[in-house]
Amino acid sequence: VLKGDSTAPGPGVKSTAEDKALVYYTDHGGPGILGVPSGAGDFIHASDLNDALVALNEKNGYKELLFYLEACESGSIFANLLKAPKVKAVTAANPTESSWGWYCPPQDTVQGKSIGSCLGDEFS
Repeated sequence: VLKGDSTAPGPGVKSTAEDKALVYYTDHGGPGILGVPSGAGDFIHASDLNDALVALNEKNGYKELLFYLEACESGSIFANLLKAPKVKAVTAANPTESSWGWYCPPQDTVQGKSIGSCLGDEFS
């Protein structure tokens, strides 16, 4: 998705060198890994994510990119790894702490319906 590979199955980033891009990702996390939705495969590893950002930059896939990440230990995804130019990252937690779920049941109501999940993370 992040490499901007139009031949890959599913959606992909279609930004250009003129675009200011925002990536928002939220899921479970651990040191150096991010969870993925059920059925979507294994974990996303920090080095793979950072390599994808470098690849997107090499394809002129953004002018500037902001990566907003909500997950436990999310700081470990970019700590000493972020090499792609003109990328900034905001993480909900440092590399060694949890980012606690927020707006969890019963405060998870969207358009009058409980979605049965937390709606965000507390930036700790």
